[in-house]
Amino acid sequence: MNFRQVEAFRALMLSGTASRAADMLRISQPAVSRHIAEFEAATRLCLFEREKGRLKPTAEANALFEEVQRVFTGLERLRFAAENIRSFTRARLRVVSLPALGHAFLPLVIGRFAQAFPEASVLLQVRSSEYVREEVATGNFDLGFAADEISLAGVAAEPFSAVPAVCILPWDHELAKCAEIRPEMLDGVRFVTLASGDAARARFDRLFAEAGVQPLIVVETQYSLTVCNLVRHRVGIGLVNPFSLDGLDLAGLVTRPFKPAIQFRSLLVRPSDAPASRLSDAFVGFATEARDAVANVSRCPPSDYVDSTP
Repeated sequence: MNFRQVEAFRALMLSGTASRAADMLRISQPAVSRHIAEFEAATRLCLFEREKGRLKPTAEANALFEEVQRVFTGLERLRFAAENIRSFTRARLRVVSLPALGHAFLPLVIGRFAQAFPEASVLLQVRSSEYVREEVATGNFDLGFAADEISLAGVAAEPFSAVPAVCILPWDHELAKCAEIRPEMLDGVRFVTLASGDAARARFDRLFAEAGVQPLIVVETQYSLTVCNLVRHRVGIGLVNPFSLDGLDLAGLVTRPFKPAIQFRSLLVRPSDAPASRLSDAFVGFATEARDAVANVSRCPPSDYVDSTP
């Protein structure tokens, strides 16, 4: 049994005559008759009876035709799916990210991506960096964004971003008048910081120890976005990832460069055994453009870094 035999059988069932079936398939009538005979031999079924010079389908032919139609419906769906993939129609991209990029930065990226590919859909989850690695390694997500301290087992990773931390303060804090913030200015100052175990937190602590200063830590939390909101409520000041500021209402707050620079570093991770798709490559392109824009802003002169004052 081969596809041409099945195709001839279907054409004959649809058209009713061998000549019309030949026209449908653009082959000769004898070729249709030969395919039908071969198909009957392969299936060991009597599929047609001659009645007044015409081929009349048997009950077996009608039963078999239902199965053939299901196969051709599946083939049509397969063809449609291939066209959708080529045009990104109804395609789905699965992205998982650490909060610093997932809460504000990636929604910006997805907005631009959606304008370029309005028929594509995106699944975005915001979770811890280690969760990102595990889910990408198992193939549950196409792309992941994680902090640089994760294990790289089971994933293909490349550096994505390295941006300097900025200091965020209430607009009327005594340090807000400074063009930049240095470690020695923070000795004894109420300070909101990231949780122990965070790679950036370890870099903060090491720099403070080298400078011989001890900020007064009043709150430890996991996310830069939470640090920003704690500063908004005047709990203290903090050092945050610039990516977490995008889209944030900074009314009543100012940001200042922190020197010497301490970087927040992140990785782009993919499943190690899966080739990149055109859809994921397009998304990474938009993410790279947006990342470079944030990096340029983080290097602006201090006068450009005041976000708002009442």
